[in-house]
Amino acid sequence: MLRGLVVPVPTLFGEEGEFDAGRNGPFVRGISAAGVDHVFVLSAVGEIASVEEAERRLLLESTIESLTGKSDAWVGVGAPSTRLAVRFAQSAEERGAGALVAVPPYFLHPTSEAVAHYYRALRDGSKIPLLAANLPAFAGYSLAPELVHRLARERVLDGVVDAAGFLTSVEGFLGGAPEGFAVFSGVDGLAADAIGRGAGGALLETANVVPRLAVALVRAALAHETARASELQGLVDRVAGAMRAGPFPSATKFLVSQVRGASSGFRAPYEALTAAEERAVMAEFDPLRGLLHAYL
Repeated sequence: MLRGLVVPVPTLFGEEGEFDAGRNGPFVRGISAAGVDHVFVLSAVGEIASVEEAERRLLLESTIESLTGKSDAWVGVGAPSTRLAVRFAQSAEERGAGALVAVPPYFLHPTSEAVAHYYRALRDGSKIPLLAANLPAFAGYSLAPELVHRLARERVLDGVVDAAGFLTSVEGFLGGAPEGFAVFSGVDGLAADAIGRGAGGALLETANVVPRLAVALVRAALAHETARASELQGLVDRVAGAMRAGPFPSATKFLVSQVRGASSGFRAPYEALTAAEERAVMAEFDPLRGLLHAYL
């Protein structure tokens, strides 16, 4: 189950920044219908820290109702407080989540043993697969592979999503990992190389814009079709470049609206792109339309 393509979907808001299940459900259905393995709600691009607790429940219910085929729902449950993270995890499991993904406690930097206790509490409070998220840009510090592997041997963690941004970081989680431990690359540009080195899959934000391209890339990489995976990775890199031509996560929502027709409002502090930012994003994306025709 812990293998393949993971798509961290944005949370789509109404025009005044209100949560809008009517926008999120159809968008998830389209992503799922493209053949993705896992739809990941409440990731960084899903604005996990901005979605209120009652909204989380509605978002997950809407997501699970909208899944088709083999896709399941992964849910971000990390929080600054262990008690809050456990509550998020239990709520997600009750509503049918397929797996939990937890960034370590953020804002303050706890000790390594405190982080271990946090993940053990999450494991004690839930029965479905639990993955750690190494996201130093969000948490403010990195998870050590030694700690993650120790928790894996204790059967606390079932996997890790590594979004540090370096292939050597992914390799650190692969090396010495217990048998059956799932490692995912969390950066679009590293997908093919990470899978080529043994990762079981990849998390691709670009799949929100061109889901069939992301499906093709991960399948080719897992099938060891190196040349094909390299070609597709080049296209994914260019789509990612267009997304990074504007501020995160607003540029992702803008491209999703332009390419896939999924409208979304914005919740402060994140705002709609300026006209200049829109032009910068489309200047990167428009030249790709012909190359992406088979995947749109």
